[in-house]
Amino acid sequence: MSEDKLHPDETAEKKAEIEIEDGDSEVKAEDSESSNQETDAAPVEEEPRESESERYMRLAAEFDNYKKRTAREFGDIIKRANFRLLQSLVEIADNFERAIESKEDGNNIEGYKKGVELIYSQLAELLKKENISSIEAVGKAFDPNLHEAMMQQESDEYDEGIVIMDVQKGYQLDDKVLRHARVIVSSGKKKSEDENKSE
Repeated sequence: MSEDKLHPDETAEKKAEIEIEDGDSEVKAEDSESSNQETDAAPVEEEPRESESERYMRLAAEFDNYKKRTAREFGDIIKRANFRLLQSLVEIADNFERAIESKEDGNNIEGYKKGVELIYSQLAELLKKENISSIEAVGKAFDPNLHEAMMQQESDEYDEGIVIMDVQKGYQLDDKVLRHARVIVSSGKKKSEDENKSE
């Protein structure tokens, strides 16, 4: 039966069926294309995620290595600094030995004294080069950050609380105290017998 002889309703139904069939074939074609693309692509493997405890352990190990490395580097810096300082001290020790030997050879006291003074000036120069300075104490107000009081003593020259004598010289490196100065501190003017009786 030709399409012309079909009833108009039947013709519309037939066209709809043909369109649906064409649509199905397009969908099937799209599905086959997408499935081909999926099979062509390499399968993505997910890497196992690092657990919190593993990450913590790794960071702790890295930090421990960092601490050891910096401690080693700091130790090397100190060794190098000490090496340079000790080289200078060895030269001074050599000069002291020469001075002792020269005293044994003769009785030149004046020459021996001059030699010791030169060695002391060499040592003082080394201390200055290393930024080590002596702490001034005599005539200064007693400062417990710099001075260590050995005793108090009456003084007509200095007011109470002023250092009147160095028992042992103190030293500081820049602003840091290496050794406190041991001092005698004034307790004020000497009191007369009348003042003592009135008390």
